[in-house]
Amino acid sequence: MKKIIGFLALLLIVALSWYLFIKKSDYIYQFKEKASTGTIFYSITNWQKTKDSVRTTTIDSTLYSQIVQKVNYKGEDYTVYWDIDIINDSISEISAGVKQDKNSLKNRLTAPFTQTDFTSNTRNLLIDFKKVLDLNLSTFRVNEITDTISPAKKCACVNAETSPEGKAKQMMRNYNYISSYIANNNIQEDGRPLVVINEFNKAKNRINMDFCFPIKGLNKLPGTPGDIFYKVVEAKPSIKTVFNGNYMYSHHAWYSLYDYAENNDMNIGGEIVEQFHNNPNLGGDALRWKTDVYIPIN
Repeated sequence: MKKIIGFLALLLIVALSWYLFIKKSDYIYQFKEKASTGTIFYSITNWQKTKDSVRTTTIDSTLYSQIVQKVNYKGEDYTVYWDIDIINDSISEISAGVKQDKNSLKNRLTAPFTQTDFTSNTRNLLIDFKKVLDLNLSTFRVNEITDTISPAKKCACVNAETSPEGKAKQMMRNYNYISSYIANNNIQEDGRPLVVINEFNKAKNRINMDFCFPIKGLNKLPGTPGDIFYKVVEAKPSIKTVFNGNYMYSHHAWYSLYDYAENNDMNIGGEIVEQFHNNPNLGGDALRWKTDVYIPIN
């Protein structure tokens, strides 16, 4: 019996030592959100751009899954350890472990048992973040994901390198340029414009893209196309979703497709194809804009 009591006492000492002196955060908050891990990841890293009361510095991260930030919220300094996990094809869980260096031991002794200034302030900090995230999510919709075949097209295209958010600007800049070339050379169009993402550097958040107008009956471009080039987009087995919202934010559909592929053990390629059903130059309610988004399956 004495050995058992001694063993249990040792376990208690080890557990208390870990909790008081080793555990990285003083208190942990958790909540679920109907959003992709990528959308949540970039909402966290861009948080301070939307709130005057928050200043953040990211000191470490693992793409789409973990972030460590120094956060100044209403004059108080915290370290926040974010963990993002896929629950299913559409739900993610967010865990935020918060530490306040100057009062860490005090917070660990009191936070689990009573409401303190620390628990009140950090809860408000997380509530403010969730409001920002929910506002971001209200600006677009990502619909059901299905298995399908991506479109096959012959195209006249212009290449660009930009950020995912800069894609819409490149489209608007080149829309009249390509359409004028097509009209001036009496080329017959074959459906709505496409964007082919040749490469997405996730770490640098940069893309190499071709903005393309599908055309009929040609195997090369006539006249003097300049930097407009001919491209064949091949049909491929793909996973697909429909994105509603400004084309500037259609990369949030990519993140949902990435989560779907991971959750279903699918091997997908690096290429992304988007087909647009509205002209962004005409404006209007962006939630009525429609984009078909495809990622090929290897």
